[in-house]
Amino acid sequence: MNNFFIDPFEIAKKEGITVIPSKHLDVNGQIHKDPKTEEVIIEYDISMHPNRQRFTLAHELGHYFLGHLDDGNIHFRDPAQNFNLDNYDPYESEANKFAANLLMPKEKIDFLLHDMKMTTIEGIAQALQVSPAAITYRLKNLGYIS
Repeated sequence: MNNFFIDPFEIAKKEGITVIPSKHLDVNGQIHKDPKTEEVIIEYDISMHPNRQRFTLAHELGHYFLGHLDDGNIHFRDPAQNFNLDNYDPYESEANKFAANLLMPKEKIDFLLHDMKMTTIEGIAQALQVSPAAITYRLKNLGYIS
C-alpha cells in the first residue's frame, strides 16, 4: 500500500509554493504571500510528529486553495489552538475541513474499510499517515462511528 496516502508536500511543490521547515517557529505553521512578488511561502515546525507536519501543511494549503490569501489576509499564523475542533474562526475551520478532506478522502476510507477490510483506527491512520485522533474525528464526521 505504498504511496496510498496523499502527500501535501508534493502538492505544494507542484503549485510552486515554497515550503520551509523550521526549528524556531512559535506556531505549528504559517502561510504568507509576499506582497511584491506574490510568492507563497509555508513554514512549519519540524519538531512536530510527521503526521502533524502533514496535517499542518494540508491546513496551510487549505488557506491557499480556499482563497484566504486573496481576501486581504496575506499572512496566517497557526498556533496549535487553530487546529482545535472548538475553533470557530471561519478561515481556520474551513482550512481544517480542507485538510481532513485532502488527507482522509471518503473514497480512500471506504476502500480501506470495505475492500481492504481494515477494522482498526490505528491501521486506517497508518495507511493514510494521519494520527488516530484525526481519523477518529473524520470517521465520526462521516457517520461511520459514533
